[in-house]
Amino acid sequence: MARGDRARSRRRHGPPGIDRRAQPLPVDRRVARLPRPAHPGIDSAASLIRTIRDAADGTPAGEAITGFGFDNAKYELPTLADLDEATAGHPLHLFHTSGHNVLVNTVAFANAGVDEGVADPPGGRFVRDRDGRLTGLCLDAACGPVLPTAVDIGSHGPNFHTRSPMDASVAAVERASRAYLAAGLTCVADAQVTARELAAYREARDRGVLGIRTVCMPLSHQLESFGSVGLAGPFGDERLSIGHLKVYADGSLTGGTAAFSDDLGVVGQEATFFHDPDELVELIGHAWSKGWRIAVHAQGDRAISLVLDGFELGATRGSRDDPRPRIEHCGYPGADGIDRMRHLGAIAVNQPSYVHDFGDEYAAMLGDNVHDLQPWRDELEAGVRVVISSDSDVSTYQPLTTIANAMSRRTRDGLVIGSRHRLTLEEALFAHTSDAAYAIGAERRRGSLEPTKDADLTIVAGDIQRSDPAEIADLPILATIVGGEALYAAT
Repeated sequence: MARGDRARSRRRHGPPGIDRRAQPLPVDRRVARLPRPAHPGIDSAASLIRTIRDAADGTPAGEAITGFGFDNAKYELPTLADLDEATAGHPLHLFHTSGHNVLVNTVAFANAGVDEGVADPPGGRFVRDRDGRLTGLCLDAACGPVLPTAVDIGSHGPNFHTRSPMDASVAAVERASRAYLAAGLTCVADAQVTARELAAYREARDRGVLGIRTVCMPLSHQLESFGSVGLAGPFGDERLSIGHLKVYADGSLTGGTAAFSDDLGVVGQEATFFHDPDELVELIGHAWSKGWRIAVHAQGDRAISLVLDGFELGATRGSRDDPRPRIEHCGYPGADGIDRMRHLGAIAVNQPSYVHDFGDEYAAMLGDNVHDLQPWRDELEAGVRVVISSDSDVSTYQPLTTIANAMSRRTRDGLVIGSRHRLTLEEALFAHTSDAAYAIGAERRRGSLEPTKDADLTIVAGDIQRSDPAEIADLPILATIVGGEALYAAT
């Protein structure tokens, strides 16, 4: 067996003691409906307006109303006039559940100097009604012009990097660190870091409140500034480090701006590209040649194909022996994309909870093609390394829920999407631990319990091997241990 074939075999089957060749469940492309559960949170335009109005009543005069998590795939958005009435003169900055879009009111537009004559920026769009008037919904790179941002990222991604005092940013890092540890996480990757976030992480570490291991993925607008001091990731230590460079290809599947091939007939998607296609390929190739490991956000098959073009260009230019290219989300790679990923050693970083949280809307968009979304079985059989994560706050950061959703692939309404791509428990654990450690270049120290490795482990109250997926998601965390130190223990 050739060296490359041995490596692919190890990726497919995992370490001794874990059988990654478990037989997949039989293919079932039918839709099985269960009784509809109550959807958490806001489920209509009326309830959204009520929530905004309540927030306005408790907000001091002149301060903005800020929120996260609206999802206009589940209900019609209110009109701009309705938003203006509910906000009672406060600016409104309401982030979409994908993190890619923002809903604002007339006051926020005025504060930002945006009027009806505004042009769509590269990589974004101001949504307008039938009469051509602004609706308040701003997509992808159109977020930056309407928000009080702390960093100019151009068209390199959705700009949610709003101004925040250092003490508030550090407090947010501390709260998040405590919550992640309580959930059983020992290490997280922040997949879009600018100078604002990096400064907050460093200060949190200096103050002793950054408990969880954190890998920062710098956004690509900083490529030249990092290059000017000769720095390329990975760089740092066991608590705070710089990892892959983050690049954006298309928009958001959940937000309606992923880039699919026309012949798929995807409903309700109007593609966003943050960069001109040729510029995207060149950006990836250039960053690769500068020594970076690259992670690219890509959802639709059109976007993934361009990303793979960029990886191929980078491979021809070289400069790194172990590039470990990642495709973040990797929603719909298609058979050709999976084959190209195998040849390039590209890692598919998927989010099982997307299927649960948004799968009903995905089914409406993709029709029968929805069963080939996040095609883990095809990827594993081809020898592609599959990693699962949360993309919090888009979906819950609870790792046991992520594992349970990888095993069930069941939506909120009870649809089973792509049953043949369900992961076994062993595969899901491997994808969320050992392969996840490989994806950040930490497999020699983390990802499994072995002599010479860091003592990072989570203690669960229950037998995970004898629990069904629904039970796994509800198992309590007793303790989270990082480097041999119990940083969380249940009372």
